[in-house]
Amino acid sequence: MTASDEERPFPRVDALFGGEPALPPLDPAPRLRRLAVLLAVAIPLDLLGITCFTGVPGAALTLWAYLSADSEQALVQAGRYPDALSAARLGRLRQVALWAMVFTVCSLVLQIVLFTTTDFYGAVLLPVVDRLLAG
Repeated sequence: MTASDEERPFPRVDALFGGEPALPPLDPAPRLRRLAVLLAVAIPLDLLGITCFTGVPGAALTLWAYLSADSEQALVQAGRYPDALSAARLGRLRQVALWAMVFTVCSLVLQIVLFTTTDFYGAVLLPVVDRLLAG
């Protein structure tokens, strides 16, 4: 028996209830790739949202990417990411997701204003659609 075992009356019970072992580091590559793909699909949908009515699917994907980046940041703070380079890349993706979310909200507000107060869609987009279908 070691000196530490002699000091504690029940070393096996202490080891049993000593807490959870540390979680292993995650492989950040697939998680970061998923975030990048989500943003690569969401941002064009957001950009085309004002004219092509793709704002809602783009907003949903942007929100998903933003919330995923936020939960990944919690994993970085918990020490689950193995290197600082992946954490820095996640920080950049998180900033892109934040700015895409801001743009999405502004775009949706603009769509509401254009749809309810002006005849933008009827005057501008309807003739374009008619020409595309006719020709």
